[in-house]
Parts: sequence; structure tokens; C-alpha cells
Amino acid sequence: MKTLTYVSTKNVNELTWPTTVENITLYSSALSVFTDFQNAGPRVIESSTPADELVHLMRKEHVRMKIVVDENNQFIGIISLEDLSEDVFIKQVANGFKRSELMVADLMRSKEVLLALSYTSLKHSDIESLLFSQRNNSLQHLLVIDEETKAIRGLVSSNDVARQLRLDIDVSYSSFEQTYQSAIHGQKESSSNLKVA
Repeated sequence: MKTLTYVSTKNVNELTWPTTVENITLYSSALSVFTDFQNAGPRVIESSTPADELVHLMRKEHVRMKIVVDENNQFIGIISLEDLSEDVFIKQVANGFKRSELMVADLMRSKEVLLALSYTSLKHSDIESLLFSQRNNSLQHLLVIDEETKAIRGLVSSNDVARQLRLDIDVSYSSFEQTYQSAIHGQKESSSNLKVA
């Protein structure tokens, strides 16, 4: 067993704070709103997880999207609270599925239908360019691929963009489209309330 050393706090006045970028604007680097998986690991879920269980897990963790992996931890898609809404469950049950038997794999968005942004292009862009490129995107998350390693490098969340720019929109559910409207046109978009199973 190792012995730990204790030091008096009597002469300590300062706190260590994380390095942050102050005053982020539309012209700040797009990397300032990027979640890099090299610094903060991805939130993943196995495709064989019961969908009902995932709803509770995501609520507990306060996350809106998870990356779906197979039993070998290989990327196969994403799933968000939109994909787990009560309406989605009702449609699946109407199609003959038992709610308790629905798995993440049944409701996820497969990687074959997803598009992701190039890390290289993100690295050379500002937030305004990022939002302009996503102005018609009704989703909340955008995956970012490192083309050199052929791996998902991270993601950009419309909520993170809205928070960093201090936009007057409801971040309980916002899309890139709404964030663009608010940031570029100064319009407050009313967000639809998302029903979660």
C-alpha cells in the first residue's frame, strides 16, 4: 500500500480552472463546439440492449444520443431520444412487435444511412460556416469522422453550439436548423416538445 502525502491549505488562495475559450462567436473556430472523443470518450450502447432499458439509462445519464456498437465494440449506428419516442414504440407495437422485445438495433439509425462531417474540414471552419452547412438539418447531433484513421473522431451537438453562443432557444430539444435560425437570423424558434417513452 502507498502512503499519501497531505499538505495544509492555509496558504492556498487559488483554484485551478479548466482552460476555456472566452467569448465564443460565430467567427470562432468550429473546434470550440466539437466534442473530441480523444478527450471525452464516446457514449456507447450495445445494439442488443433492450430499447426500453435504454430510455431509462439515457434519462439517468442526461444524454440525448448514444453511439451504437456491436458485441465487438464496432460502430454500427446511433440512437437518440427521437428514435425512442413513445410514438415510435406505438408504431412498432402496431406492426406486431412486443414492446419488451424491441432492441436498440430495431430502432437505431444504421451507419449506412448516416452522413458525418470531415474532421479536416471542421478544423478549418468557423462556427458560422458549420451552422450554414447544417441549416436544413433537423437533427441535434452531427458525427465527425477522422478521414486518416477512418474512425468516428467526435461529434457536434446543436445544444452545445447554442450554449456556447448563448442563444435564446430551448436547449431541451433543439436542432441545427433552429440553432442556425437563431444564430444567423436572430429568430427564436419554438421547439416542439419531445415525448419520450
